[in-house]
Amino acid sequence: MTIEEYEARSEQIAERLLVTIEDVDRYQDDIIASENRFNNAESHDLEDHPWQYWQWRGAVTLAADAEITPEQAADRMAAVLEDEGWIAREPSRSETGGEYSYDLPDSQEQERDWYVGIGFALREPPAPQNVSITIVSPATDRTAADS
Repeated sequence: MTIEEYEARSEQIAERLLVTIEDVDRYQDDIIASENRFNNAESHDLEDHPWQYWQWRGAVTLAADAEITPEQAADRMAAVLEDEGWIAREPSRSETGGEYSYDLPDSQEQERDWYVGIGFALREPPAPQNVSITIVSPATDRTAADS
């Protein structure tokens, strides 16, 4: 797959997750960052090491009086991934929040996985009620220009 195809797939995954909480009131607009990233190329310059991946990040701040908690919002999103066959890692939890992490083997290269992390804050209102989403594609050295 090309990096452009990974970008499109990342956006599709994000849309499927965000639709689960589209009816939940927000404190502010969602903050989205989506970008092409180069793999760690410590011993190579980028021309010799063109591997790159797509990373999509979203920050959602629920309204303090929202009908669900950030953890419940994360649970809704996690249910979508589980229904689609994503493989759950051990959840991370503390008294201030938690994170669900999932992998999905890429059909092109089994050793490369898609990754989704869904984080949530556990704070009493009126503190921000945050949910974060990170989507990372497998690496590729292909662009649309290579097709």
